[in-house]
Amino acid sequence: MQFSLFQPKHRHSNPGDPAKADQIRSALGPRLPQAAVENVVAQILENPISIKVVSHRISKSGDFRPAFNNNPPKITINANLNLFGFLITLVHELAHHHVHLDFNRSLKKFTLRRKKRPLPHGEEWKEQFRLLMVPYLNNEVFPRDILPVLMQYLENPKASSSVDHKLSKALKIYDPSDTTVRLEDLPFDAIFTIHGKRIFRKKEKIKTRYRCECMKTSRIYLVSPGAPVAPFPDKI
Repeated sequence: MQFSLFQPKHRHSNPGDPAKADQIRSALGPRLPQAAVENVVAQILENPISIKVVSHRISKSGDFRPAFNNNPPKITINANLNLFGFLITLVHELAHHHVHLDFNRSLKKFTLRRKKRPLPHGEEWKEQFRLLMVPYLNNEVFPRDILPVLMQYLENPKASSSVDHKLSKALKIYDPSDTTVRLEDLPFDAIFTIHGKRIFRKKEKIKTRYRCECMKTSRIYLVSPGAPVAPFPDKI
């Protein structure tokens, strides 16, 4: 599913455009907490961007790509996220969009000092993320068991909410029931599958991810600690 709110010939969208607002509500409304929809609509209309909901990816929940070669800026978000995880991921990526726009605007201002490009998850992104999350930090949007954990996470947000154990665990409660566990909950050298397809062996942790060996190809993958995996019943 994809919709675009970016029109190359008209770079300044009308924030009050009812057609675009309805388009956002129709596409994203069912994937968001109801109380968050109107604020999401306003934030997207403020800085138009293409948004695409995609199949589940192991390595990430969402990403942002700036405009390139006449293609509009784009955000992709995993379809399997629950309402609260989807909202957090969307705002996370919108924060990247805002930082990128602010940096580009700063380049147009005359200065003798060379401007450094902001780090992907540096202070500029953290500040934007916090600001964009403010309208949602209430009990009408988030359940009482998620809200305090989320507010603590926002004090120093990480590159992914799945890296924060407390927030990831609080969000998982609202996932549809399944038989998976978090990768970090498996012991070292455990055998597991991802989506019932390839079989892996868990290895040591490197910084924020675990090395995992594909049993068929011996290829090494770096997998997020919060990735949902199914323990494999037989030793290999």
